[in-house]
Amino acid sequence: MTDRCEISRCRAEAAIRYLDHGVCDRHWSQLTAEDAPPDALRISLGIEAEAPAATEGRTMEPTTEKSTKKNKKAAAKPKAAKEPKPKKEKAPKQDLVVFAFRLAVEDRDLIHKAAGQGKATKFVLGAALAACKGDRVAFEELAMDAKANLK
Repeated sequence: MTDRCEISRCRAEAAIRYLDHGVCDRHWSQLTAEDAPPDALRISLGIEAEAPAATEGRTMEPTTEKSTKKNKKAAAKPKAAKEPKPKKEKAPKQDLVVFAFRLAVEDRDLIHKAAGQGKATKFVLGAALAACKGDRVAFEELAMDAKANLK
């Protein structure tokens, strides 16, 4: 059995062994080139690195007075732990049902016109409940509002 390149999706034959991993010539050249990041080969192979090896080849930026002040400020003021927000208590939901009935298009249009724009459901519900409860005052108020809207 021949060794294959261990870079994902590569089926080429391994030409080089790097830390017990097979790598083909193409990937070796690509991942060890001068313009490649220093840990590109290691990352492509999925090799865990120790802390010093991960920073190898990288240069540190010179510390300026400005960045030192920022670091001191950040170190001086530790962030306070955020307190969890209290959860809002939900109001208990009413046990509601849907009550539907069929009516002619002309009747529907008449109800919409009498109730006013966007108030047909409230109008029909109010009229039905007032009639069922025998609340003559509420029913007459709805009827007067309907007459005013129909004019």
